[in-house]
Amino acid sequence: MIFAGLLLVQPACAVSLRAALDQAWGTSPQAQTLEAKRAESEAQTVAANSLLPGAPAVILSHRGDQLTNNAGLTEWEAGIALPIWLPGQRDARQSQALVGKSGLEASIRALRLKLVGELRETIWQVHLTQTQIQLDEARVQTAKKLAEDVAKRVRAGELAKTDLNLAQNEWRTAQAAVLLSRTQLLHALQAYSTLTGMTALPDDSAESAQPKPLPDDHPLLEAARQAIATAQAHVRLAGESRRDNPELELGMRRERSSLNDPYADSVIIALRLPLSTDARNLPLISAAQTGLANAQSEFNRTRLTLEFQLQQAEQSLQAADQLLELAQQQRAAAQENLGLIQKAFDLGETDLFTLLRARAAAFEAGQACMQQEIALALARARLNQAQGILP
Repeated sequence: MIFAGLLLVQPACAVSLRAALDQAWGTSPQAQTLEAKRAESEAQTVAANSLLPGAPAVILSHRGDQLTNNAGLTEWEAGIALPIWLPGQRDARQSQALVGKSGLEASIRALRLKLVGELRETIWQVHLTQTQIQLDEARVQTAKKLAEDVAKRVRAGELAKTDLNLAQNEWRTAQAAVLLSRTQLLHALQAYSTLTGMTALPDDSAESAQPKPLPDDHPLLEAARQAIATAQAHVRLAGESRRDNPELELGMRRERSSLNDPYADSVIIALRLPLSTDARNLPLISAAQTGLANAQSEFNRTRLTLEFQLQQAEQSLQAADQLLELAQQQRAAAQENLGLIQKAFDLGETDLFTLLRARAAAFEAGQACMQQEIALALARARLNQAQGILP
């Protein structure tokens, strides 16, 4: 009980939902992977802006007749082979690198939205269990007071021993509920701590929300849109790379025909131009076009899913608001009824069983109202989540 009770005490320092999200981002393996891809994206940009599409190659060769007639034929050659960009290929590669950067940033925002969605659910689960504990502890106090009052009246001969047993069992039931709620709070806080690496809850977790259409800059929609742009860049690059890169060879040759001849030097300039074939190009182009079709299909599916989720969130918020109003009315009626029955019990006009039933009804009504208040706050957070709002 002691370790669970300690979890009820939150640190005094203020924590915002944005700060909690940053903490969750720092502990997420997926986030670390995306952050590491920034360096990869920069490397792609450097490669696209390079003067050469690939690494140059050094050429060294020697030719002689030492193993044949040994007439003194000797030839040495040294040079370098430089790959050359195909027409339009470099621009396509630069566009691909630029789109890749934008796509990475969109993926980061989409993952942050996913994390804040988990954060919102976890935070309100903690609030729910905390409020449940407060309600259960208040029930313990009233049950204890009732058991003490019944014990006095039993000693005075006004009530039977069975009534005392009922009152004491009600007290024990309330104590058991507190223990169960504290265990649930422990689990909720552990889930929050696992997600964020801290125990302090945000002090701005209660969000305001207003229904509005699906924004075009929704992080998930933007990520799907950037996936299309990335696939289009792949298609363009495949179209501009219909053959392997040509190579320009520059070198020097030193040679003689026989032992009596002097060495002669010459300059080598050669161009290696690979040919374009369907066997090479069709698989690459088809794969790029398939990726584009998949990205477009995924974008349409994402938009429909987000619109459906937004509609669901708006309906849930409206229903939660109406349910809270009904729960408040039920709680007021149950409290008023309990007050009347309590007075009747104090005057000896009703029995303990009727009072306990009224207490149970009042507790259930109060619990339902409390749960509905949390449900309304969570519905607002879920609407913000469906709208793609980041803290």
